[in-house]
Amino acid sequence: MTNHPLWNLSLAARLGLLKPGTQRIAFLYPQPDVGTFRYRAFNPVDAINNHSTKKSASYFFLSDLRAIDDLSTFADVLVVVRVPFDGPLERLYRKFRHQGKKIYFDIDDLVFNPEFAPLVATNLGYHQLEGDHLNQWTAFMTNIGKALSKADAVTTTHSFLAERIREFTDNPVHVFSNSLNAAQLEVCSRLSSDQGTQGSLRIAYFSGSPSHSLDFEVARHGIIRFLHESPDSSLTVVGHLELSSELRALGSRIRSLPFMDFLAMQALLATCDVNIVPLQRSVFTHSKSELKYFEAAAASTITLASRSPLFSQVITHGANGMLANADEWAQVLHALSAMEVSDRSSIAQAAKTHAEATYSPSALLSQLEAIF
Repeated sequence: MTNHPLWNLSLAARLGLLKPGTQRIAFLYPQPDVGTFRYRAFNPVDAINNHSTKKSASYFFLSDLRAIDDLSTFADVLVVVRVPFDGPLERLYRKFRHQGKKIYFDIDDLVFNPEFAPLVATNLGYHQLEGDHLNQWTAFMTNIGKALSKADAVTTTHSFLAERIREFTDNPVHVFSNSLNAAQLEVCSRLSSDQGTQGSLRIAYFSGSPSHSLDFEVARHGIIRFLHESPDSSLTVVGHLELSSELRALGSRIRSLPFMDFLAMQALLATCDVNIVPLQRSVFTHSKSELKYFEAAAASTITLASRSPLFSQVITHGANGMLANADEWAQVLHALSAMEVSDRSSIAQAAKTHAEATYSPSALLSQLEAIF
């Protein structure tokens, strides 16, 4: 469980966010965290309550269901976020259905389809997953898929994942993007833009989970080559990534920091020239969202990402970011390093403008109003 001052409200206070006379939307998630819960429950609630006069929203956790006899008496719409199907969830579905209220299931990756269990396990780094452990993982995905199928409709993060969901269910599928929240934008409004020095780069890699080590491997050789050829450049790694001996050999030019609060991350991003997002090529990684792009963009930092379907859609190479194939990382880093600082600033500003227009709370509300 990950508590945070932004979502440290009591159950009574969270119930109080659902306002009479509005369409009341309840988001249900297993327990608070800074990942899926923040993007798929807290941020939508934050956007609705700060920008809508016709809707109100709140977030709840599975533990709350022991204290709330019937959530359907407080809410008009239920959005179940990544909760596996079980007895308590079946009873909650039944209560909302009894009152003729709609149920949505929200999912942000491939864990709804047990056919993908081996692929998901491999991409997460569980290469030796077998026997009971694989059965448990498959059972979890089966129950996620069951909860999704028993809802009235599905929401997800982008069109590529929406198509995978439509291959699995006949339920209507809607998209609302992951987004920035008001606190992130407020932090970014106080940051100063610094595009560094021509001829060198301050590279940053943010690893939110151990599985990202496989993604980093896609670019590792190109990054190491670039760092050897650009002695004034550096790399900062944040989070769950074990540094290779080749990187450790670069000494003080490599900085390793522990996983950090997402608001502190915005400030750190502003001190870097380029945020790198290498990705393996698989349906699993292609189902991940573009959050690493827009969070860096909000801090006026350029993103260099793998040419996945989604990143190729949101980034125009050389305009609001940079893209690289697996064999191009050193080449594109050199090209970015050689740019005039003013040209880097133009790319960073274009990314910031795009992020603020597309991933802000008000932009999110427009998407939500088209769904609920």
